[in-house]
Amino acid sequence: MMRPLFLLLTLLMAWPSLGQSLYGRKKKDIIPLDGQAKRIGWFIGPGLTYTLPPFAESEREQFRNGDTLYNATYDASGRLGLYLEGGLTWYTRDPVIVDYFDAGFAYKNLRGVEAFEGVLQRGDSLAPLTGDGDFAERLITFNINANKFIATWPYQFVQLSLGANVDYRLGQDLAHTGDPLLNGHAFPPDLWAQAHFKVGYGFKLTGHLILIPAIESPIFSVNPADIDFGRMQWFSSTYRPLIFSVRFLFLRARNGFDCPPPIKHKGDIKQYKQDGYHP
Repeated sequence: MMRPLFLLLTLLMAWPSLGQSLYGRKKKDIIPLDGQAKRIGWFIGPGLTYTLPPFAESEREQFRNGDTLYNATYDASGRLGLYLEGGLTWYTRDPVIVDYFDAGFAYKNLRGVEAFEGVLQRGDSLAPLTGDGDFAERLITFNINANKFIATWPYQFVQLSLGANVDYRLGQDLAHTGDPLLNGHAFPPDLWAQAHFKVGYGFKLTGHLILIPAIESPIFSVNPADIDFGRMQWFSSTYRPLIFSVRFLFLRARNGFDCPPPIKHKGDIKQYKQDGYHP
């Protein structure tokens, strides 16, 4: 048992360097900065959102005062929403830690539903209560990311991203048949600030176009106060907002400049770069 586990751990630790040695040349070709591509590009990314609910119904005591007690069970469900992003990219010269940074704006729609069953007890009398509701958020988002490529195959890679987003509410639709005080309803504020993590798998389709399907999740909320590493509350339930996007990275070629073959200078092979090389 210990030997296979040791071999697996060794392989996982060696994979980044192994992949770089096997596909290092192709990895560099993904974003060729040595004279071919400008360091500043742009991207667009359509997608969908999903509010991931808890994996089990939540039963809890919501209210107790003297001989009055209220217990309820909440059943939350996620819904799909629309997502669309766009912005600028900045590619690093020496991508040891970060291959590129990006910054942009996005429209984000988050939707979900909640149903509940409760019992209000006053002394010896019991009153069953039921209800349901739904919410829809329309948000404008500013986000920044630091992105790293891990080569897997020629012109293919895993992308790992760490970033932050600030969301401002454009509009909100709320409808619920339950009592908001008795059920402890709460909602995110108009302005959100979060850190998020993203993982994707990329393909270089042409010399100027890279395709990266990815999934994003918040990992910590600054505003509102964090709940379980990025979850957020609507009504009486918490949800994790997920984003499924397909990012199109557009590389900008330097005007009239194709990557020439290396030239020889005093017996050494050097790579030619255009004078005044800049973004």
